[in-house]
Amino acid sequence: MKNPKLVIVESPAKARTINRFLGSDARVLASMGHVRDLPERNLGVEIGKRFQPRYVLTPNGKRVIKELKAAAEKAEIVYLATDPDREGEAIAWHLREILKTTGAAPFRRVTFHEITRRAIEGAFGHAGDIDTSKVDAQQARRVLDRLVGYQVSPLLWKRIKPGTSAGRVQSVALRLVCEREREIQDFKPREYWNFEAIFEPLPQGPAFKARLVELDGAKPAVPNAATAEAIAAELEPATFAVAATSKKQKTKRPPPPFITSTLQQAAGNLLRLSTRRTMRIAQQLYEGIELGTEGAVGLITYMRTDSVAVAREAQTMARTFIGKEFGPEFVPPKPNVFRSGKSAQEAHEAIRPTDVNRTPEKVAPYLDASQLRLYRLIWSRFTASQMAPARFLEHVIDVRAGGPGLSHDCLFRATAVSVVFPGYRKVFGAAEKGEAGDNGNKNGPSQTGNPLPDLAEGTDCRLVELNREQCFTEPPKRFTEALLVRELERNGVGRPSTYATIVNTIQERGYVEKKEKSRLAPTPLGFSVNDFLVSRLPDLFDVGFTARMESRLDEIEEGKLDWQEMLREFYDNFREWVTGLPPGERPDNERAAAFLAAFPEDLEWDPPVKRGKRVFDDRRFIDSLRSQVENGKSLSDKQWAAAVALAARYADRVPKLREAVEKLGMLDLFKKAEARSQAPAAEGQGGRNVPGPDAVPLLTALANVQWADPVKRGKRVYDDAAFFNSLRERVEQGRPLTPAQLEALKKLAVRYRNQVPDFDQLATQYGIEHREGPSDEQAANRARKLLGLLEHIKEWAPAVKRGRRQYDDRQFAESLQRQFQRTGSLSERQVQALEKLLARYASQVPGYAEKVQALGLPAPPPELPLPEGATCPECSAPLVVRKARGRSFYGCSTFPNCRFAASALPAKAE
Repeated sequence: MKNPKLVIVESPAKARTINRFLGSDARVLASMGHVRDLPERNLGVEIGKRFQPRYVLTPNGKRVIKELKAAAEKAEIVYLATDPDREGEAIAWHLREILKTTGAAPFRRVTFHEITRRAIEGAFGHAGDIDTSKVDAQQARRVLDRLVGYQVSPLLWKRIKPGTSAGRVQSVALRLVCEREREIQDFKPREYWNFEAIFEPLPQGPAFKARLVELDGAKPAVPNAATAEAIAAELEPATFAVAATSKKQKTKRPPPPFITSTLQQAAGNLLRLSTRRTMRIAQQLYEGIELGTEGAVGLITYMRTDSVAVAREAQTMARTFIGKEFGPEFVPPKPNVFRSGKSAQEAHEAIRPTDVNRTPEKVAPYLDASQLRLYRLIWSRFTASQMAPARFLEHVIDVRAGGPGLSHDCLFRATAVSVVFPGYRKVFGAAEKGEAGDNGNKNGPSQTGNPLPDLAEGTDCRLVELNREQCFTEPPKRFTEALLVRELERNGVGRPSTYATIVNTIQERGYVEKKEKSRLAPTPLGFSVNDFLVSRLPDLFDVGFTARMESRLDEIEEGKLDWQEMLREFYDNFREWVTGLPPGERPDNERAAAFLAAFPEDLEWDPPVKRGKRVFDDRRFIDSLRSQVENGKSLSDKQWAAAVALAARYADRVPKLREAVEKLGMLDLFKKAEARSQAPAAEGQGGRNVPGPDAVPLLTALANVQWADPVKRGKRVYDDAAFFNSLRERVEQGRPLTPAQLEALKKLAVRYRNQVPDFDQLATQYGIEHREGPSDEQAANRARKLLGLLEHIKEWAPAVKRGRRQYDDRQFAESLQRQFQRTGSLSERQVQALEKLLARYASQVPGYAEKVQALGLPAPPPELPLPEGATCPECSAPLVVRKARGRSFYGCSTFPNCRFAASALPAKAE
């Protein structure tokens, strides 16, 4: 059977709703999201071909494409009805590219911002073509993200942790969270004092509260209790009079209807919904809800928008509803109009109910609890946005202190606000603070319940009570998801379709976690990733740079900028940041072959070098590059950087290498590599190491040292002997030590200085900083005395296994003795552990009580008394005194059948 019309949308829910409004000659299918994307396992971008993406079918695309092709083959026309944003436009374009070879049906693009009969019929009546500028903007964003992710993430694998990854925008969000956390950590609270007074008008009148708002004509700054008490001592006997009084009427306009970011903020603050869940529920409301006999209907307009514009029809419908439900006085003379941000797409609408007459109460039977709460929030905000402003009366009384004993000019102020006309707050009052989050509602007066008395200027007042309150400044609060979205929006980072993904991604990757009250804090991994990225690539992960890239993408969408040209400009900077390669196109294979030919066949290559498990062979590396070029495969940026560095190292033997590099336009990179190879000590790295100070005397002095036993910490084994032998072998092979290796050798000399002859002379020769003084000798003497006490211990506690580790007091004591014999010293932590060990065996050390004071040993734990006949309160078996980790406690004699344990004797047992 042939269906004249094929309509393709993203989701089955959207398909079901739209299907109700189209005739029987239309078939509506869902693509289930993106059908094509860049490949997962490789870059998928032809950089040398103007950043051409190589798309492949997604796993989802493979599942649905067969059905879509079969339907397209039978159709007379194909309508692409995906979402009206960049992602939706890109999905429509990919569908057309895949299906255009199937059948002869033309493709038409339909867009709509709400799924109602009126909107659907209007969209299909004005079908158009795919907006290629939107597609280009989406492709540019996708390629940008892929270039950054694929070329920066490997840096994290090497330096931070395998499996970590960087994202162009997500890493900037992580930076904001980390910088806020460091602000909190560095914050130093400052003390200040507030004053609140209760005054009573004379001769009579109701008392009222007022706060000190001016001190000597400026904002009060009372830094400590002494100053506060001095001011209070002056004020308590002072006289007071009304200095000024005023009553002003103020108005407050309603807030605009929601856009994506403000909806996420309000839902987070008021409904405690995450950004991801907010968008998921909003998607359900947009795509359609079954309303009984009415069928599936979209309840809200498209939820990914940054525009506050409202269709004229929706305004008219809202004004009619408001006048009917609340009265004509709640309808403003003209429809309220709001201004969108600079980057907003005015073709879009704000998030609003598709029909304001569908009140939350009417649709409540068909919605679950979360859907109803979010719909009520959206409905209330939109309805309020079309209502008249609220009017308030602000009553202010200023009271000034007077009298001969005052050294300060003090002004107190009382303020009361009363509602004259509720206006839009009739619908959206209490919820108004939701978008502001922690900052509260700063746009207008707050409602207070206690009116102020009507007083004339000059009225005397009696001070009834003066209260002082000590306060401290508070650090900035951690971001919630809602506040982070607001910060991203404020900085121009991200767009409506990406906010939820950004916030969710940094949590899923383990970089950020939720703490108390759903506040976001960086994890140690998040700090490490951020610090590395910001220090290594500060320009790339700069907030301002990321915002400018968003603006460039907007320009592409508006048709003002070529997307591939924008990518070229970005990549010129990016490759230099990441690899050190200068701006410009990568040389083609013909020029690469000419450059590689500059390495002569009879060149005397340096011998291969083994570093760890890898062998670095210059000859083989150049041969592999030649083979790669001959096979028509381009060299990567990293290969070019390594090849130019190699040319710099061999330039003194083959002068024409410098000329070859100059022809490539890579002379700056050549000079940098040349400087590194000539001064590795200054750089801390480089190709071949230039000899520093001769390490032979130091190696000779350590040759006969008795090395400590290898130590395992975590998964690593630290073996001083093996490390020393590797350094000696390196020098014997004619390879000098790197600066880092030489420093490590100096530390070995310090550690084993008691076994090194003429250590002071070596220390002077190599600049080894180590202060030998009385403190060192005293520490060694004390360690010697403590170790001597171990000879008295004859009965050792059996070894204890906890988890994977085994704790054996005897083995630990013997290891300390062996170390001291070799090095003549113990670390501070080892001495502390030895003291605790001796305290546990105090009963076996003669005169231990006297040695507690002489050697500063910890006192042994007191012996617990055990009354005769003491029984367990849980099973009535006899109690015994047990010991664990050096502490005594009461335990049941039937352990492990009964696990009773207590540090004090139970009352029942006594």
